[in-house]
Amino acid sequence: MKQIILIILGVLSFSFTAEAQNIIEGTITDSQGQPIPGVNVIEKNTVNGVASDFDGNYTISTRNNAILVFSYIGYKTQEISVNSRSKIPVIMVTDNAKLDEVVVIGYGSVEKDKIATSIASIDGEEISKQVASNAAEALQGKAAGVQVLSSGGSPGASPRILVRGVTTILGNSSPLIVVDGVLQPSGTSLNAVNPQDISSMDILKDAAASAIYGSRASNGVILITTKRGKSGKPVVNFDFNYGVQGWDRIAVADAQEYISVINTRRINDGTAPLYNPEDYGAGTDWWNEVVEDFAPVVNANLRASGGSEKIKYGASVSFFDQQSNYNKGYYQRVTGRFNIDFELSDRVTLKQDISPRFESYENTPNLLFNTLRIDPLTPVYVSQSERVGRNEYSIFGLSENLVPNPVAQLARQFTENKFFGLFSNTQLNFKITPDITFTSQLGLNVTSLTWEVFNPEYFIGPNRQNEINNYTKNVTQNFDYVVNNTIAFDKTINKKHYLNLLGGILFDSENTNYLRGYADGLPSNTDQNLWQLDAAEGETIRASGNQGTQNILSGVFRTIYSYDRKYTINASVRVDQSSRFPKENRIGIFSSASFAWDVDSEDFFKSETVNNLRLKIGIGEVGNQNINRDGADFTIGSDDYVLGGQRVVSNFLGQFGNPNLKWETVKDKNFGFDLGVFNNELTLSAEYYIKTSEDLLNQVELPNYTGVPGTVAQNVGSVESKGIDIALGYNKKWNDFTLGLNLTVSSNESKAVELAPGNELILGQRRPTLGNRFVKITELGEVVGLFQGYKTDGIFQNQTELNSHTSENGKVVQPNAQVGDLRFVDQNGDGQLNDEDLVTLGNPFPDFFGGLNLNMQYKKIDLSMQWYGTFGNDVYNGNLEYIRAGTQNLNVLAGTTDVVWTPTNTDAKFPRLTELDRNGNYKNPSDLFIEDGSYLRLRNIQLGYNFDVKGFQKCRFYVSGQNLITITDYSGFDPEVQSGGIIDGLGVDFGRNPVSKTYLLGLNLTL
Repeated sequence: MKQIILIILGVLSFSFTAEAQNIIEGTITDSQGQPIPGVNVIEKNTVNGVASDFDGNYTISTRNNAILVFSYIGYKTQEISVNSRSKIPVIMVTDNAKLDEVVVIGYGSVEKDKIATSIASIDGEEISKQVASNAAEALQGKAAGVQVLSSGGSPGASPRILVRGVTTILGNSSPLIVVDGVLQPSGTSLNAVNPQDISSMDILKDAAASAIYGSRASNGVILITTKRGKSGKPVVNFDFNYGVQGWDRIAVADAQEYISVINTRRINDGTAPLYNPEDYGAGTDWWNEVVEDFAPVVNANLRASGGSEKIKYGASVSFFDQQSNYNKGYYQRVTGRFNIDFELSDRVTLKQDISPRFESYENTPNLLFNTLRIDPLTPVYVSQSERVGRNEYSIFGLSENLVPNPVAQLARQFTENKFFGLFSNTQLNFKITPDITFTSQLGLNVTSLTWEVFNPEYFIGPNRQNEINNYTKNVTQNFDYVVNNTIAFDKTINKKHYLNLLGGILFDSENTNYLRGYADGLPSNTDQNLWQLDAAEGETIRASGNQGTQNILSGVFRTIYSYDRKYTINASVRVDQSSRFPKENRIGIFSSASFAWDVDSEDFFKSETVNNLRLKIGIGEVGNQNINRDGADFTIGSDDYVLGGQRVVSNFLGQFGNPNLKWETVKDKNFGFDLGVFNNELTLSAEYYIKTSEDLLNQVELPNYTGVPGTVAQNVGSVESKGIDIALGYNKKWNDFTLGLNLTVSSNESKAVELAPGNELILGQRRPTLGNRFVKITELGEVVGLFQGYKTDGIFQNQTELNSHTSENGKVVQPNAQVGDLRFVDQNGDGQLNDEDLVTLGNPFPDFFGGLNLNMQYKKIDLSMQWYGTFGNDVYNGNLEYIRAGTQNLNVLAGTTDVVWTPTNTDAKFPRLTELDRNGNYKNPSDLFIEDGSYLRLRNIQLGYNFDVKGFQKCRFYVSGQNLITITDYSGFDPEVQSGGIIDGLGVDFGRNPVSKTYLLGLNLTL
């Protein structure tokens, strides 16, 4: 009987449960009746939830007495009781309070209207549209005042980021990277973060915003916030794209045109031709032999997230593979990001992130220069009869102009790099009261890089050989950690007074350890298993290693006060102690203050057109410690030499330390306004800034009488950087059509206000081929890093012009010149050309730069375009030393005979062909090499189509292209060039691998 009763109760219970379930359907729209995709629909106090599809539809199974919670960013959260209904349509209501964008700032986040500083924010969706290894590429043209400089078309290349111009002469000019509140080690590349994992990027541009990061913030700060899990039904997203990359072919002279050029050069100098055209055909097409037409790029990302109100999780795994346009060189990366948020109690939450990363890459050679210069008469390989007794690395042709055979270079390049990184972020939040929160954060960054290089034994010619093979292995390990302990007070009092206070103690430690070994005489040129240090049988074995530690202990305080959303004051102070400086000078104090006035909130301001009008002003200081870890110390070096047949080891003063070193300081002033009209559909933001760097850290060469070798780190000089940032946006929605049009325009000028005593200029880019003269110059009171050289005044057209080019006393200025040569300007009129006649010729920094970003959507079709350009900048086209001159019998560009001076082509830009070049047409730096480097480039275009598949929340197919169009007058291969540091190398072109054109197909699926 008892069993029967239990069965009956079980059946009744099942029936009751079945009856309690209900299928709810509905459509979610805005106030205008437009569907809203992605709205979270959650059964209250459960993990049961879904999200609305592209058409705003949702379906969820719930209990009859359940309460559904509808939430979406920018709209008020609604709770609706089911009450046994099966259809519940929902109209989301705009929440004006939540439309105030939340901006990440140092050690926290607040609504944008509480910030009086200069911050540029980029949404993660915009970043993910650019398919690249580095998220910095997506920043180009999207943030006013942020200049992203490409590092070329090699896989994994990391662009340089310049925030509001040059602030330092020595060391790195890259901004500080902060990921989820954890400061990253100096020199961190954005390759460390998968772009698909980024929720937002906030760039702190002025010192009022970045002063809270003190000594690490002199070059600006980039705050990266990664995606985290949300409560509700699990959401799985998969994104995959595949594409190919390629370069536009650069046409060089074939054998017949090359012979014509070389013979003409000799004939013009009165010597016999060198080659008989009938002995050669078209010659070797080195571009086809070296450059791959298409290189694949693959990008795959898988992400899952979800959870309840108590536990939320997010996990992602990504794979990125980019091959080079040579048969050597690639970059592969596998990343993972796993985070979980625990609500341990009503007052305590714990967040844990783990992010492993694996990278494997082979250095991509820069063979473009040699591919263009090597003569087409040289065969790729020697004949079969000449290969007898040679190994596989010695069968290549030896060029007649001694340019290394690029195919041979590829064959004997063996480099392998393996990188492992693990980033951990643990954060504990304890609400002491509803208004006071204590946060403790521990960030760990562990990395290990192993690179190996093998150079095989080979013989191609007397100047192209390696008699004994060798192998080098380098292991670098870093262990960096950050400990942040902060306490924050956040409260609105009487609905008008908003107060946010933050104080904290911070500790940042960077620790590095490296070991390098070298040995020669390995037993095999081909068996990679024997490429080990222990296998070496040669006589040379070398080992070196070192370790270092850098610590910073800091205290911070910040206050944010806002009255009635009208007046906002921000202020901060940071005190840093850095181990890089002597004990007496380790402390640096950096402070800031800013004020904003929301004019549109005033009672007297009544306008139906203007919705937002804000004025702001800010001042602040940040520091720079970019010197070597031992820059203040005296160091001992060693060397060995042979004396009497014996090896003798000697010691010497390797570095002269400076016990008086102190912080480099950047002082900043910022003035700006924000304007929004027509319901903020049209927005304008404009800012003017002045930054002055004082006590610049620089390496200075002391006078010879001091007896001090090399250079010494000193605090000398000052640089002033000033400019304007403008951001203009138009964003509007008409029924099924949405348009977003955003323009950024920036200008900057960085001048040397003060240099080292006795040194009124800094020279850079010494070129042995130009008489050891310098291409770059930084003079006191002038823009840094300008181009210098001789000014030209056309080409000599006849003997009369040659004879009349004299000084006032009749001295011929260019006695070696002939008709068809360049006429150089004798600036001081002394009748001779020397360094006193060198003048400033051009400026590598643009008058202004910016981007135009277009986003459109019509029903299920979306289109986005990103344009970027620089205007008014110059480029030093160093390639012209060879590719239009044939100097040293190097090859030239196709069509050279049509653009050089001849008696029948007197309007030519380039001087006559000459082998001896006694006039120095191509042996002197001059404005012949200076070209307008302005360009406008279509950085990215993407067309997508959203379609419905049962069981999926979202399905999207897209096609994309990158760098497809470049509009420029620059005759080189890529106007976006640099060679070395910003001051020393910006705008200098010596044949770097150009940026690739990329064509992609992609698919995005969301479950």
